[in-house]
Amino acid sequence: MTRVGEVELVAGGKPAGGFRRVLAASGLIGFGAVMLFFGAVYLQDLQLLAEAPEALWAFICGAPLAEEMGPALMFIAGALGVLVALALLWVGGTKERQLFSLALLVCVATIAGAGYLYGQANREAHASATDNIAYVDPPRLMPDFTLTSDAGTPLRLSDLRGRFVVMFFGYTHCPDVCPLSLYEMRRVKQALGEDAAKVQFVFVSVDGKRDTPERLRAYVRSFDSAFIGLTGPEQEVRLIALEYGARFRANPPNADGFYTVDHSADTYVIDPQGYWRMMWGLNAKTEDVVKALRALVRQGT
Repeated sequence: MTRVGEVELVAGGKPAGGFRRVLAASGLIGFGAVMLFFGAVYLQDLQLLAEAPEALWAFICGAPLAEEMGPALMFIAGALGVLVALALLWVGGTKERQLFSLALLVCVATIAGAGYLYGQANREAHASATDNIAYVDPPRLMPDFTLTSDAGTPLRLSDLRGRFVVMFFGYTHCPDVCPLSLYEMRRVKQALGEDAAKVQFVFVSVDGKRDTPERLRAYVRSFDSAFIGLTGPEQEVRLIALEYGARFRANPPNADGFYTVDHSADTYVIDPQGYWRMMWGLNAKTEDVVKALRALVRQGT
């Protein structure tokens, strides 16, 4: 091996640095492909990729990291690894190596796409198999949180310990899903009969800018006088929602300043000890929800 200027040579006059670059790129490609595949398999929504950097920064600042953000961060880490690897192969490389890097990019993209489709197929099959009612197995202890109640005072999730909590994320200006879900909660409560005394129904606003405690109080009480409304800053509510896999996004306002909010339509059940036990979708049958919830309540857990 000889040294010419600042370039280190090996037999045949090829730069040793080129071999090290290819070796590093190979490791990054392998790492990136694995992270992309498994991140894509467990990624619940592509929108989480846009929210992941903000959630990571909040985590660095001390906020809890929602479990649903793990696959999104894995996916992003894998993508960055692949991009760095391709840059190592492309910059200063031969034409053949550059073409090879493009072929690798196509292969890795195919792997990521296959992973996402595989995961999506499994999620859809699970949803259809449970008739829009899903159980959390094993039950998961959920982080405590504090928001402002419709009475204008702070309320923690742990303040409701000792009762089951049925919780929905929505907003008072919602034209369809939220009223339907609250009507459904009222029907479930009525059908539970005496067991309803062990259940607290909670409506969490995803539109803290407009949903003041006063407005929330009038809204939720129009469905049932015992329903509780909670509101708070958007980022705080977003982190809480993500713990349950719920998501929301405000749409651009129209000329009058009115806007709608796209949001998840699932309802979540937390047991008296603070464990997430069950959830149901918008299309679940009332009688099925009542049967499942009554079984949990009568277990006394």
